[in-house]
Amino acid sequence: MLDNKRLISAYKIVERYANEEDKKYFELDDILVGIAVKIIKYRIKNNLSQKELAAKLGISQAMVSKLESGDYNPTVKMLYEIAQKLGFELEIEFREKAECEENWLESSQELLDEVINNEVGEAA
Repeated sequence: MLDNKRLISAYKIVERYANEEDKKYFELDDILVGIAVKIIKYRIKNNLSQKELAAKLGISQAMVSKLESGDYNPTVKMLYEIAQKLGFELEIEFREKAECEENWLESSQELLDEVINNEVGEAA
């Protein structure tokens, strides 16, 4: 029988046990996944196919697929253009490293919780 203890977050495992190079990889991956989630949510909310979204953005369907997979690292210019076309606000913020690390763990956990809640909500 399971007890009510919450399992440790994957982000906390990375923070505790990963070396600095791996932490950088996970931080970048977290940013790219966040972008992917926003684009996927927009596309689903607006009942668009990848091809239809590509036409709206003026890019190929293959590029939409890469963005949604989190495997593509878009330029700031590309993100700005996508944000403009989708009616999003693009905000880029540079902070002191210590503050950034604290917020990374917090925001990563929030994103994970949101994804889990959406999956559980849809399954119910």
